[in-house]
Amino acid sequence: MTMEIISADRFTIQELTELYNQTRVDYMVPMPMNPDRLNEYVNDFDVDLHQSCVARNADGKVLGLSMLGFRHQTAWITRLGVLPSTRRTGAGSALMECMLENAEKLGAKKTDLEVIKNNEPAYKLFLKKGFVETGIYLVMRHAPRPMKEPPQGDAIWLDFDKSLEKLASYPMHLTWINAVESMRNSPNTEGLHVRLPDGSSGWLIYRNTRFTLRSTFSHLIMHTEQGDPQKVGIQLLSHLHTQYPHHDTYAENIHENDPHLPAFQAFGYFTNFSRIEMRRPS
Repeated sequence: MTMEIISADRFTIQELTELYNQTRVDYMVPMPMNPDRLNEYVNDFDVDLHQSCVARNADGKVLGLSMLGFRHQTAWITRLGVLPSTRRTGAGSALMECMLENAEKLGAKKTDLEVIKNNEPAYKLFLKKGFVETGIYLVMRHAPRPMKEPPQGDAIWLDFDKSLEKLASYPMHLTWINAVESMRNSPNTEGLHVRLPDGSSGWLIYRNTRFTLRSTFSHLIMHTEQGDPQKVGIQLLSHLHTQYPHHDTYAENIHENDPHLPAFQAFGYFTNFSRIEMRRPS
């Protein structure tokens, strides 16, 4: 099939939203967008729409799109999708080549992406393009429910600046989704520090997005300074959900070996799906 690759900034946010949703209509995890959410996504994750790509055929029919973020000599490929009716035409491979070429032009030393686990066609495409696995991450959810027991320990609620200070000291790898830069780009970033009676302590950074009908927590990053991560994690979550009992919570990109994972599970969080982080050195 003859196709043309053009810059995504030639389309409006409304048009890109509609295209993105059409490419995901039959996905195992569709994750639909509206224009406001896509605009926020572009801002929060430093997506460069001029370096992002849209594929179309010789008749001008749009086939798919992919977006490119860039920071500190690292590129990030995201939102790659092809319309169901035009898959297996080479559009996905062409979009990937566009992303890799643009990443190289920007001076990227490495390129990252995430793929939903068990999405075999996409996974095989990324392997073919030279990507290797760097980690498996869980996307977890906690629905609003009353707390049965009061939280323990002393809690200090952290504002935007204090939250970013804590996050900058995080000793483990953070994916692009939860990176310090991504959290700094969101005005909804907040945090919580807890010290327990036995001297254990830790903090939790998150996004608190308030809506009229439904408020949510997302992008949770947890760290234990002293003590048992499960014990500290449970109390951090207990303070959070006691303070905000009506919030839905989506904890994105919790590493499969995160020491706080038992705390999330004990507190009733369940796994929606898993992502594989992959990297390609330049």
